[in-house]
Amino acid sequence: MREIHKRFPGVYALKNVSFSVAKGSVHGLVGENGAGKSTLMRILSGAYQATEGMVAIDGVDVESPTPEKMLALGIAVIYQELAQAPHLTVAENIFLRRLPKTRLGTIDWRKARNDAGIILKKLNFNVDPAARIDRLSVAQRQMVEIAKAISRDARVVVLDEPSAVLGDSELHNLFALIRTLSQEQGVSFVYISHRLKELYEICQDVTVLRDGQVVSSMPIAGTTTADLIRQMVGREMSDIFPQRPAPKGDIRLSVANINRKGVLKDISFEVRRGEIFGICGLAGSGRTEVLRAIAGADRIDSGEIKIDGQTLEVKNPRVALSNGIGLLPEDRKTEGLFLDQSVAFNVTISALGGLAAGGFLQSSKEREKVAEYIRQMRIKTPSGATRVRTLSGEINRNAGSHDSSTPARAFCWWMSRHAGSMSWRNARSTICLSSSPRPSERASSWFRQSFPKCSGSATG
Repeated sequence: MREIHKRFPGVYALKNVSFSVAKGSVHGLVGENGAGKSTLMRILSGAYQATEGMVAIDGVDVESPTPEKMLALGIAVIYQELAQAPHLTVAENIFLRRLPKTRLGTIDWRKARNDAGIILKKLNFNVDPAARIDRLSVAQRQMVEIAKAISRDARVVVLDEPSAVLGDSELHNLFALIRTLSQEQGVSFVYISHRLKELYEICQDVTVLRDGQVVSSMPIAGTTTADLIRQMVGREMSDIFPQRPAPKGDIRLSVANINRKGVLKDISFEVRRGEIFGICGLAGSGRTEVLRAIAGADRIDSGEIKIDGQTLEVKNPRVALSNGIGLLPEDRKTEGLFLDQSVAFNVTISALGGLAAGGFLQSSKEREKVAEYIRQMRIKTPSGATRVRTLSGEINRNAGSHDSSTPARAFCWWMSRHAGSMSWRNARSTICLSSSPRPSERASSWFRQSFPKCSGSATG
């Protein structure tokens, strides 16, 4: 990729970026949120057209790249935002548009399932080829995307934050496969991650982006984590993830013996005012389901949920929101955002009552509130009127954050990257943050206590 520029309305996303990956190498790509990593990879995949610059594969320039053309050239990009057909099976998604045929020209469903099973077994991914995508967890859906890329015999595979949803065992299997494919078959990988330790485990080279520009590109063996962080943020960081004193207040959220048949069993814990409470476990352990139950997205069969000592019957998300409970969900595209609506619409949709007078929305009050949250959440957007679909993955996560005229009293926060710098702690709010057993250094520095989960039950 040579001298790539990309402009969006009001945003200069990439400026004169040159990026190359050697055959059979694993190249790390890092940068802060909004640095341009995902945009650069979308240009590589043909999903975006560069404003200026050229993409070349094996030294040959690709004119007017499209997703179909780049796939044919062996480019496979696995985005944070999974592109799948949720109503189809795992096997159908893996072989979409290239399902095996019988001699009669009909689809050979048995072969499709068997071939998908062979690929998944090679990856040591425990996913049923006959299962429908919409019935899988986000981690399992990520595994299916990886399997699809491998099934295409891709020459360049881009992995955009795979460890965000994969647990230790799945990530270990993925790294083993990356080493095998790169060393034995010459497949090249671009590995994007905020977890810098992973880069030293799997990458040979690393490129740092900041504000849409290349800061450095070098062998990773000659760098330190401090070097990478300094280049990412543009300044020295003497204490990257400091432990912040946070005296515990009274019990804010109490969960007692909640059960849901086949999913949750006797889950109990307490979280105090001003506390960040970690919930961890392997994919499928029930982490997500605990938070969904608290937020009213899923009904429970028995148990008790209290806020400030008052028992709540959380029948649905409306009840949860009215009692100060918000959820930033695992799959923000389908559960957390209205992608074709504006930033302003998404920021205020859960708190319109506080912005209305006489049954009418007060536009000026809404604009003030939206401007406040754009500034506070550091959302890089031309304006509050910008459609969320056009924002980068990390930015539209922030655009979907819960908003209220008063701070949320209990906030079930999934994978948020700005909690440590926000004012929730000062507001004496409570945060439950769910993570795999491999939380980032930043998340680990936030936790005041953690709550292991295993197969729907608490283990500590």
